[in-house]
Amino acid sequence: MKLGIIGCGNMGSALAKGILSKKVLPFNSIYLSDKDAGRIRPLYKKFGIRISTNEEIAKKCTFIIVAVKPQDSKKLFHSISSLLDSSTNIISIMAGVTISKIESLVNKKVALTRAMPNMAALAGKGMTCVSYNKAVKQKAMIQKFFSAVGDVMEIEEKHMDAVTAVSGSGPAYFFYLAEALAETAVKLGIKREKAVKLAAATLVGSGALLDDLKLTPEALIARIASKKGTTEAALSVLKSKRFKDIVAAAVNAAAKRSKELSKACQPAGREA
Repeated sequence: MKLGIIGCGNMGSALAKGILSKKVLPFNSIYLSDKDAGRIRPLYKKFGIRISTNEEIAKKCTFIIVAVKPQDSKKLFHSISSLLDSSTNIISIMAGVTISKIESLVNKKVALTRAMPNMAALAGKGMTCVSYNKAVKQKAMIQKFFSAVGDVMEIEEKHMDAVTAVSGSGPAYFFYLAEALAETAVKLGIKREKAVKLAAATLVGSGALLDDLKLTPEALIARIASKKGTTEAALSVLKSKRFKDIVAAAVNAAAKRSKELSKACQPAGREA
């Protein structure tokens, strides 16, 4: 079994590192290609992964993770589609590019997976949502690849825009909150370096609690917010400013934009 990764930017490199560190595949079963060879060299020097070409990957690999920019998809598939066969599993992490669009570009029957990982994969704490076409028979193996960088969830492709808005873009919302917390701490007299560390540690710790205790966010809030205490005072301000409505508006805007981008990538006469 061989895996090829076409495109070794942040996400492609994170997947390669995760798959190797979790020993999903040995180093000599992984092939990497990128138009910028400088992205591959560090992985080659550290792990000995094969430096390859798009065409060699298409010929030799059973699984191919496509991690290029969406605007490069047409050129890529035009160059490799004739080398693919019914045993090939294409796994796309290209944002906004639907399964039907890839099917039209490949123009032959192959197993297609559309995946949406998020930035936390760089730290091995990602969330990846996956959707498949009917030809996919090796879901377990595909999920192993993404499990190497975090959690995996199978969803219907029609929900991918919502996933993009909540999970794909989600880390930026938390970074924005961390930035706001840190800036406020500075105004209250704490030095910036310590303020940033406090904000970051608070978000990381809160996420760990939510994951470890398996309680709802509402239940965890109740544990912290004692009657007439400091947390209740802060929450009353968030509620008066309709914080949940602000979050909903932001997520809906992201989902709308994702849908617009997906439609722009659709082949004529077909819908996601």
